[in-house]
Amino acid sequence: MTDAPAKVVQFELSLDDYHAMVKHVGAPPPSERALSLAAACIASFSLVASGRDGRMAFAGMMAGILLILVKVSRAQRRLQPRPGRAVLCHYDVRFTEGGAHVHTPNWTCDVPWHGIFAVEETVAHCFLRVDAASVYTIPKRSFPNGEAVREFVDFARRCVASAGSPEQSR
Repeated sequence: MTDAPAKVVQFELSLDDYHAMVKHVGAPPPSERALSLAAACIASFSLVASGRDGRMAFAGMMAGILLILVKVSRAQRRLQPRPGRAVLCHYDVRFTEGGAHVHTPNWTCDVPWHGIFAVEETVAHCFLRVDAASVYTIPKRSFPNGEAVREFVDFARRCVASAGSPEQSR
């Protein structure tokens, strides 16, 4: 294989790209978690308010909810990727006949084609799915034009299809 421009891409992964990846993988966005928590609170309030000493129980419940919200907020902030570290950094992705070679300033990974079980796309990103909850994210803005994106994605899909994943061989 020659190193055609469409088979090599370099980019900076941004926080927006990270959020798109998390959404694509299937983690519920913060708004859904907040709605779930609100629904639980309303249900609890309804039960407590119908009791005898509802004001005291309601105050305790509201304090508990506030503590939960503070804890969730702190955990989300702590788990956000930081620029220049393992996720939000410069990427060099090369597709070869053997697989995908991903290199960053902090790590390098070679994934054989049989280790990638899907090449997926959204309007703004390409994703190399290596597990149910793990993907490599490639922003489409990294390519000079739509034709280069198509060539890159089509090449990856052909290689994945011809390699067959271990999952497909079971």
